[in-house]
Amino acid sequence: MHSGHFIKENVKDTALVPALLSSIHQGIALMDGDLNLLVFSRRAKDLLDLPEALFESDPNLADLIRYFAQRGDYGPGDVEGFVSSITGAARRDEIAAFDRALPDGRMLKVQVTPLPDGGQVTVYSDITDYRAVETRLEENQSRLVETLRSRSRELEESRDLLSSAVDAIPDALVMIDSEGRLTLANSNMKSLFPLIDVHLDQRSHLKEAFPFEWSEAQDLREFLSEVSGQSDRRMFGRWFRIQVSSIATGGYVVVFSDISDLKEQHKKLRAHADQLVKHLRKEKRLNEMQRQFVSMASHEFRTPLAIIDGAAQRLHRRFEQLDPDAVRERLDNMREAVRRINYLIERFIDFAVSQDGALEIVPQPNALLPVVRTVCEQQQQGNKTHQVVLSESVGDLLVNFDRRMIEQCLMNVIGNAIKYSPGKDKVLVDLHRENNSVCIDVTDFGVGIPKNEIKKVFGRFYRASTSSGIPGTGIGLNLTEMIVVRHKGRMSVTSEVGKGSTVTLRLPLHQSEVPSAPAGAGQGGTEQADDRPAVEAEREEAPPAPPLGLAG
Repeated sequence: MHSGHFIKENVKDTALVPALLSSIHQGIALMDGDLNLLVFSRRAKDLLDLPEALFESDPNLADLIRYFAQRGDYGPGDVEGFVSSITGAARRDEIAAFDRALPDGRMLKVQVTPLPDGGQVTVYSDITDYRAVETRLEENQSRLVETLRSRSRELEESRDLLSSAVDAIPDALVMIDSEGRLTLANSNMKSLFPLIDVHLDQRSHLKEAFPFEWSEAQDLREFLSEVSGQSDRRMFGRWFRIQVSSIATGGYVVVFSDISDLKEQHKKLRAHADQLVKHLRKEKRLNEMQRQFVSMASHEFRTPLAIIDGAAQRLHRRFEQLDPDAVRERLDNMREAVRRINYLIERFIDFAVSQDGALEIVPQPNALLPVVRTVCEQQQQGNKTHQVVLSESVGDLLVNFDRRMIEQCLMNVIGNAIKYSPGKDKVLVDLHRENNSVCIDVTDFGVGIPKNEIKKVFGRFYRASTSSGIPGTGIGLNLTEMIVVRHKGRMSVTSEVGKGSTVTLRLPLHQSEVPSAPAGAGQGGTEQADDRPAVEAEREEAPPAPPLGLAG
């Protein structure tokens, strides 16, 4: 419980959520896709007269319906029948709005809005006073019409009396004759629309004075019936609800009820509800990211720190007895552990920059081959276990790319291929052209990735199940994919457990390398044939797997 609100324990509390719930006059209820209550504000409980004890066991919609039925809110009938019927309707994920009468005579407006990811937001508004005002308005209008009918034969003599009566109406009002010409307007209408006096003097037709759309084929009665049936209409910079009543002489009374304030209240309520849902989702997403990050970081940093600490302790205890080769070996182990920590820190910094939106891409037209060759040479120099074999058939083809970023991508992918193929002796890098793209295939013969995990390897912090015991962060491929997509390219992975993996980076050729399409050819020459994001399409339609082995 938070300030009288019910908030399910797995929904993270912030200062903003209770403040939002307390700041609005309507009651708010939030349910997930299984109709479990996540949020139920104090105002909602007060409006529905619900006891606090009902919320002590994390109720769902069925529990609330059962309570209402047992209380008699729905009248006589089978309790479980009410529960089944109402929960069944709620699962249809349809927008709904209806009035609900309470046993104590109050009237609530209930508005149900489904959420895109499942669940729904329900808003409860007390409209008892609004309905009372509406009733009084109808009574006033009825009395006015009756007065007009009884005085129509003495119109000239009683005009002053009639004007006083209509001026007492809080809404704007006009009268028209049987042909639709203006005969009278009250003071509120004159304040709202000063030109109405000119139209009254000219006995203008209703369609000439007001911005109504009127088909020539419509007669007056049909038109007024249509106008009255439209609940909301914007005129003179305000929102109005228009009601039309006929009088005995064949004329009509047209009442313009200003509902702008009500519209504004509804707009604010929707904004509050949208903001609440947005912050709840953001809070949940951030908490999950934090949990994943802390879990992964604590695990990955512990191993190299333990290596450094253990080597340092042995050096301290046995320094005098150790020969130079043993000291050098322990120092090398410590340096390798430090390099691993630096690698982890650099990956976290790259990831943080990408998440902050500060990842700047500055593409320039350059030949891709020299960059790939340089990265392969650097990777070859940095390891003693694998041979990095480069093959190419692109020559000096130009690609529009950011050299620093693509170098980082290749370092990630080739480094992964080496890391996830322990005990093997080579990694293959093939550079070739496919249609209007240049493809870089990086193939290893290592541990591979299970088929059902291939679609997940680009996920943030994700590491394949076959990567157990191999250090890593789960950030490299996620960052690489982000950079490639920013270059309007795409990535794909094919793999077989125990045989290896192939990671493919596709980058579009520079415009100068793309042949001009013949007139009328349309988009048939482009590689992407649907409106889905390129990476998503590639994940779903990956070609059969050659030998390959990247795990995250």
